Amino acid sequence: MRRPAVLELITLLLIDLSSQRLHAYAGGAQPIYSAPVSSGVAASPTPVGDFHIASKYARTPLSGSDYVTPPVADVMCLGGGGLGPDLYCLHPAPWQEDAGQCFGVPRSRGCIRLSRATARWLFERTAVGTPVRIRP
Repeated sequence: MRRPAVLELITLLLIDLSSQRLHAYAGGAQPIYSAPVSSGVAASPTPVGDFHIASKYARTPLSGSDYVTPPVADVMCLGGGGLGPDLYCLHPAPWQEDAGQCFGVPRSRGCIRLSRATARWLFERTAVGTPVRIRP
């Protein structure tokens, strides 16, 4: 009988806003996963600094002052660095994918948008408390 594979846990998420890319590290100097993201537009920028994963939601709606989305899967929200709870999250953007809009360019209101596949991959391997560094 085969045992299920043990997933390697992420030890650091690095988001580079200038390249619109996320890099996931598992203790080594080289990333084990990289993917394009869509961060905040100029009018609602993504915060820069050192944060951590403060909460994870298997499925939750996203909301702002003038919108509420249907529930999306695999949402991880940031804490620390003076952020309020659940204000900035890493989450899939199915509406962006469904519209055929690529990742790798700013499109959000400050959150880090991911493809469904990237969000699922990260959610399974990232624990609450994992450091997240967002650099300009």
